[in-house]
Amino acid sequence: MFVLIAGRELQQSADISATLTELGLDWEVQWVGESVDAQTVLESRSVDVIAVDGSDQRGIDVLRKAREKNPQAVRLLLLPPGSEPSAAALDIAHRHLGLPLQANALVEAVEGISELLDVLDNPELKTKVGAIAQLPPAPDTYLAISKALSDPNVGANQVGQMLAKDPALVVKVLRVCNSAFFSGGRPVADLKGAVVRLGLDTLRRVVLAAEALSANNGPEAEAIRRRAFFASQLASRLLPGPSAEMAATAALLAELGRLLPGFKNADGKDGQPSYADAGAWLLGLWGLPMPIVEGVAFHLEPARSRQRGFWIPGAVHVAHALVDGIPLDETWIDASGLREKLPEWQRIAAKLAENE
Repeated sequence: MFVLIAGRELQQSADISATLTELGLDWEVQWVGESVDAQTVLESRSVDVIAVDGSDQRGIDVLRKAREKNPQAVRLLLLPPGSEPSAAALDIAHRHLGLPLQANALVEAVEGISELLDVLDNPELKTKVGAIAQLPPAPDTYLAISKALSDPNVGANQVGQMLAKDPALVVKVLRVCNSAFFSGGRPVADLKGAVVRLGLDTLRRVVLAAEALSANNGPEAEAIRRRAFFASQLASRLLPGPSAEMAATAALLAELGRLLPGFKNADGKDGQPSYADAGAWLLGLWGLPMPIVEGVAFHLEPARSRQRGFWIPGAVHVAHALVDGIPLDETWIDASGLREKLPEWQRIAAKLAENE
């Protein structure tokens, strides 16, 4: 396995080689100081893992290049203590790690992403999903809005114009905007009012829900949508910064797989692919950011994610557990040292329920 680590201010960690040898991992690790050198390496050979200084825009550009040249490579952001990745950076990276880079954290991140890719590449899952006559279409408007919002010059007016091209979607967005989750008792009758009320990030999630979760009707589908909005709001309050938006989106989509034929009650306990696996596979097919895919894939069993600390899979798990979607993994809660935070999370969930 070839690992490329790029960043002008990064210090080479002597323990990485020693740890790799100790673990019996045959990794070739190359450190480069300049982004231009990383670009040269990407042009000359295939990489399996690339880690870049996430505080440098040039590092983000290197990750973008890596996604084009080696889409299967594990892409990592390295950030100073206390730093949060930007939403644009999270859209490109699979994971973010703290600096100074620790060998065990690097190995866990690579193995964790590899495990996720194995879930998505499961032949049994592919066969079962492939047998479905008609998969839900990709949420094109959501993906277009997400791409547009990476441009700092794009604002509410441009987003409104994009939405206005699909009157049926506008109706769905206004319907959601006037639901108990967002209305505050004050009806909104036009798209501009919806944009102002919700804000661009929440509007983007509403569009995603309207596109991805509205294809099925009936009481069960409606119950899934209600849990999705509730869990999404709760998950957004469990993590800070841009990670909150990713957690909210993953929580919104966590039960997407239940809407696929043959997966409604598939919890994975019988060794077969679960609805979480199926939903994650579909999101990967749509090209959604890997942190969102990971949050959906592992939300039933957060311990399967090798991400250190409390991150997106854990936030989605807690959110759906507290809205009566899935059993809370008490063993994982205790092993992760999160027991003392549980009462506060329950308080937040109860407060949201009061306002529903």
